[in-house]
Amino acid sequence: MTVTPIDLLGAVINGVLIGSIYSLIAMGLALIWGVMDIINFAHGDFMMLGAFTTYWLLALAGLDPMLSIPISFIVVFGLGFLTQKFIIEKILHAPLVSQITATFALLLIIRYGAEAFFGPFTRRVVTSYTGEIVHFGPISFPLTRGIAFIASIAVTIALYLFLTRTYIGTALRAVSQNREAAQLLGIDVKMMYRLAFGLGVGIAAIGGTLLSTFYPIYPEMGAFFCLIAFIIVVFGGFGSVFGAYISGIIIGVAECVSALFIPPTLKDVVAFGLFIAMILIKPTGLFGAKLGL
Repeated sequence: MTVTPIDLLGAVINGVLIGSIYSLIAMGLALIWGVMDIINFAHGDFMMLGAFTTYWLLALAGLDPMLSIPISFIVVFGLGFLTQKFIIEKILHAPLVSQITATFALLLIIRYGAEAFFGPFTRRVVTSYTGEIVHFGPISFPLTRGIAFIASIAVTIALYLFLTRTYIGTALRAVSQNREAAQLLGIDVKMMYRLAFGLGVGIAAIGGTLLSTFYPIYPEMGAFFCLIAFIIVVFGGFGSVFGAYISGIIIGVAECVSALFIPPTLKDVVAFGLFIAMILIKPTGLFGAKLGL
């Protein structure tokens, strides 16, 4: 099969669109990792809860997915806040293996709890604009992905402004850089941890909401996206929010472009290949700064 420049440009555009969703999910993980130094294996499953929240709001109340974004965020933020307060807070100073085991157990509880409650069925969010295609000359892409891209940009800008222009954002960054000094300055570190975890999974839930407009919803959907989020966070730099955003776009483009040359079922191998190459060449990632912006 001959790959034309138009095919390549189309793949890049679609890579940017899906990469922006990867970025959003990964930024939430980077925020948690950057502030708390904890590995949250349940991150993708909080994203799944955001997708299910959107589905049920549409199914039961007829609420458009874009309008359900604040509700999805608030619901999962609240769950994250309580999870940090009653579970994660108890293991913050435990050995690393205990932290990993605890968040993995949380993953299983959320995932299979959702399966028991909602059933193992695949669901889809169908709106009036589902299936609509946007055409720019020879380039085309689904309208839902275009809307999701614009929404992800808006959320990214809002997060940037929050972290750089508000007291709480500044306090979160201070805690990420030196928690002892932040505590001496009167910052409530425990509260910052709760807010960081809530914000991190809440942002992932927004990613789930946007993803639900063009991706099937099912209880185990978070597994793949959690894995991709970890790859992106390591690729961009541990705890670097800016790095996570850029790296998500890079991974998305790499996957879509590589699908032109290799079987599409193998495109995810490219992400893992880039991940391994980054670890070997620059273990700290592209940007490597905590809450780097």
